[in-house]
Amino acid sequence: MRIRTQCRSCGLPFQTEIRPDSGELPCPGCGVARAVAPEGWEEGRPGQVETCPLCGSSHFYRQRDVNRAWGCALVLLGAVFVPWTYGLSLVALSLVDWWLYRRLGDAVVCYRCDTVYRDAKPNPRQGDFDLLKHDVLKYGKSWEPAERDAAKPEA
Repeated sequence: MRIRTQCRSCGLPFQTEIRPDSGELPCPGCGVARAVAPEGWEEGRPGQVETCPLCGSSHFYRQRDVNRAWGCALVLLGAVFVPWTYGLSLVALSLVDWWLYRRLGDAVVCYRCDTVYRDAKPNPRQGDFDLLKHDVLKYGKSWEPAERDAAKPEA
Protein backbone atom coordinates (compact mmCIF):
# COMPACT_ATOMS: atom_id res chain seq x y z
CA MET A 1 0.00 0.00 0.00
CA ARG A 2 1.33 3.44 -0.91
CA ILE A 3 1.60 5.83 2.00
CA ARG A 4 2.89 9.30 2.82
CA THR A 5 4.16 9.73 6.37
CA GLN A 6 6.60 11.76 8.40
CA CYS A 7 9.64 10.66 10.40
CA ARG A 8 9.14 11.09 14.16
CA SER A 9 12.86 11.75 14.70
CA CYS A 10 13.92 14.23 12.00
CA GLY A 11 10.49 15.40 10.73
CA LEU A 12 11.18 14.48 7.10
CA PRO A 13 7.97 13.76 5.13
CA PHE A 14 8.37 10.89 2.66
CA GLN A 15 6.39 8.53 0.46
CA THR A 16 6.90 4.79 0.40
CA GLU A 17 5.10 1.46 0.18
CA ILE A 18 4.38 -0.82 3.10
CA ARG A 19 3.19 -4.41 3.31
CA PRO A 20 1.99 -6.53 6.25
CA ASP A 21 5.32 -8.36 6.25
CA SER A 22 7.43 -5.16 6.16
CA GLY A 23 8.35 -5.29 9.84
CA GLU A 24 10.04 -1.89 9.88
CA LEU A 25 9.81 1.39 8.00
CA PRO A 26 13.18 3.19 7.88
CA CYS A 27 13.38 6.95 7.36
CA PRO A 28 15.29 7.81 4.16
CA GLY A 29 16.77 10.89 5.87
CA CYS A 30 18.05 9.78 9.27
CA GLY A 31 17.65 5.99 9.04
CA VAL A 32 15.55 5.63 12.22
CA ALA A 33 13.07 2.78 11.74
CA ARG A 34 9.45 2.62 12.87
CA ALA A 35 7.68 -0.67 13.47
CA VAL A 36 4.95 -1.72 11.03
CA ALA A 37 2.38 -3.78 12.90
CA PRO A 38 0.80 -6.68 11.01
CA GLU A 39 -2.48 -6.09 12.92
CA GLY A 40 -3.40 -3.01 10.89
CA TRP A 41 -4.31 -4.95 7.78
CA GLU A 42 -7.69 -6.47 7.06
CA GLU A 43 -7.40 -9.96 5.57
CA GLY A 44 -10.99 -10.36 4.39
CA ARG A 45 -11.25 -6.85 2.97
CA PRO A 46 -8.20 -6.01 0.87
CA GLY A 47 -7.39 -2.34 0.65
CA GLN A 48 -9.10 -1.34 3.90
CA VAL A 49 -7.21 -0.18 6.97
CA GLU A 50 -9.02 -0.52 10.30
CA THR A 51 -6.00 0.10 12.57
CA CYS A 52 -2.99 2.23 11.63
CA PRO A 53 0.01 -0.11 11.29
CA LEU A 54 2.37 2.73 12.27
CA CYS A 55 0.76 4.15 15.43
CA GLY A 56 -2.03 1.70 16.37
CA SER A 57 -4.85 4.27 16.16
CA SER A 58 -8.26 3.17 14.89
CA HIS A 59 -9.43 6.68 14.02
CA PHE A 60 -9.29 7.75 10.37
CA TYR A 61 -10.86 10.29 8.08
CA ARG A 62 -11.20 10.45 4.33
CA GLN A 63 -10.11 13.18 1.96
CA ARG A 64 -9.77 13.54 -1.78
CA ASP A 65 -6.41 12.37 -3.05
CA VAL A 66 -5.75 15.64 -4.87
CA ASN A 67 -2.38 17.33 -5.03
CA ARG A 68 -3.10 20.72 -3.47
CA ALA A 69 -0.13 22.34 -5.18
CA TRP A 70 -1.58 21.47 -8.60
CA GLY A 71 -4.96 22.92 -7.62
CA CYS A 72 -3.38 26.17 -6.42
CA ALA A 73 -1.22 26.33 -9.56
CA LEU A 74 -4.34 26.02 -11.76
CA VAL A 75 -6.07 28.87 -9.93
CA LEU A 76 -2.93 31.01 -10.10
CA LEU A 77 -2.54 30.32 -13.83
CA GLY A 78 -6.17 31.29 -14.39
CA ALA A 79 -5.69 34.49 -12.38
CA VAL A 80 -2.58 35.46 -14.37
CA PHE A 81 -4.50 35.28 -17.67
CA VAL A 82 -7.60 37.17 -16.41
CA PRO A 83 -6.66 40.53 -18.03
CA TRP A 84 -6.39 38.95 -21.50
CA THR A 85 -9.29 36.51 -21.24
CA TYR A 86 -11.76 38.74 -19.36
CA GLY A 87 -12.12 36.17 -16.58
CA LEU A 88 -12.84 33.19 -18.84
CA SER A 89 -9.49 31.60 -17.90
CA LEU A 90 -10.70 31.29 -14.30
CA VAL A 91 -13.88 29.58 -15.44
CA ALA A 92 -12.02 27.20 -17.79
CA LEU A 93 -9.38 26.23 -15.27
CA SER A 94 -11.99 25.87 -12.53
CA LEU A 95 -13.73 23.32 -14.75
CA VAL A 96 -10.40 21.48 -15.22
CA ASP A 97 -9.90 21.53 -11.45
CA TRP A 98 -13.44 20.21 -10.88
CA TRP A 99 -12.88 17.43 -13.44
CA LEU A 100 -9.66 16.38 -11.66
CA TYR A 101 -11.43 16.46 -8.30
CA ARG A 102 -14.22 14.19 -9.55
CA ARG A 103 -11.83 11.82 -11.33
CA LEU A 104 -9.47 11.20 -8.42
CA GLY A 105 -10.50 8.98 -5.54
CA ASP A 106 -10.37 9.23 -1.78
CA ALA A 107 -7.41 8.65 0.51
CA VAL A 108 -7.61 7.54 4.15
CA VAL A 109 -5.70 9.58 6.75
CA CYS A 110 -4.84 8.64 10.34
CA TYR A 111 -5.85 11.28 12.89
CA ARG A 112 -2.98 10.52 15.27
CA CYS A 113 0.10 10.22 13.03
CA ASP A 114 -1.21 11.96 9.86
CA THR A 115 -0.19 9.04 7.64
CA VAL A 116 -2.00 9.14 4.28
CA TYR A 117 -3.01 5.73 2.88
CA ARG A 118 -3.38 6.34 -0.85
CA ASP A 119 -4.51 2.86 -1.95
CA ALA A 120 -6.91 2.26 0.95
CA LYS A 121 -10.63 2.12 0.33
CA PRO A 122 -12.53 4.18 2.92
CA ASN A 123 -15.24 2.40 4.84
CA PRO A 124 -18.48 4.08 6.01
CA ARG A 125 -17.06 4.70 9.53
CA GLN A 126 -14.32 6.90 8.09
CA GLY A 127 -16.07 10.20 7.52
CA ASP A 128 -14.86 13.71 6.74
CA PHE A 129 -12.29 15.54 8.85
CA ASP A 130 -13.45 16.59 12.33
CA LEU A 131 -11.27 19.25 14.00
CA LEU A 132 -12.48 18.44 17.52
CA LYS A 133 -11.69 14.75 17.11
CA HIS A 134 -8.28 15.64 15.62
CA ASP A 135 -7.31 17.88 18.56
CA VAL A 136 -8.50 15.39 21.16
CA LEU A 137 -6.67 12.44 19.56
CA LYS A 138 -3.48 14.21 18.51
CA TYR A 139 -2.92 16.73 21.29
CA GLY A 140 -5.00 15.33 24.16
CA LYS A 141 -7.14 18.45 24.40
CA SER A 142 -10.47 18.39 26.14
CA TRP A 143 -13.42 20.76 26.07
CA GLU A 144 -15.18 19.45 29.13
CA PRO A 145 -16.25 22.33 31.43
CA ALA A 146 -15.24 20.50 34.63
CA GLU A 147 -11.69 20.00 33.38
CA ARG A 148 -11.35 23.64 32.28
CA ASP A 149 -12.63 24.95 35.62
CA ALA A 150 -10.35 22.61 37.59
CA ALA A 151 -7.33 23.82 35.60
CA LYS A 152 -7.95 27.49 36.55
CA PRO A 153 -5.91 28.65 39.55
CA GLU A 154 -7.84 30.14 42.47
CA ALA A 155 -7.29 33.89 43.04
